[in-house]
Amino acid sequence: MPALATITLDVLSRESGIDVDTIHSYERMGLVPKPCRVAGNLLLYRTDDISGVVFVQRALGLGFSPQAVRELLRLSGQGSASCVEVHSLARRHLADIKRRIVELKTMERALAPLVANCAPELPREHCPIIQALAPSPRRA
Repeated sequence: MPALATITLDVLSRESGIDVDTIHSYERMGLVPKPCRVAGNLLLYRTDDISGVVFVQRALGLGFSPQAVRELLRLSGQGSASCVEVHSLARRHLADIKRRIVELKTMERALAPLVANCAPELPREHCPIIQALAPSPRRA
């Protein structure tokens, strides 16, 4: 690792706008390369890691799984290759998001009336939310 192409964790954090704990989390997930440890236990990152951690943060922010982010990172480093694989991965992810939106809307329709009918002053045994979640009593 050339000396001029390295930065400390603090610099990586400051330049990327991503906090140190999050960068360590990305390392544990295998999304950011482990730093080089030099004398005095100092960790040095490549200056290229700034764009890498930002890429990871943005991809995770779009809901891509860590596995999908690893694949996107791999594909992003392939130079002049077409984006057919990226498009396919993103298209599948978008379809999954749309499916989850439908599921969330279904949950919202079920939960909204329960919340609307739940008065904070009700005794817990009359709480419509608790009643809806509790199993029905078994009949003998």
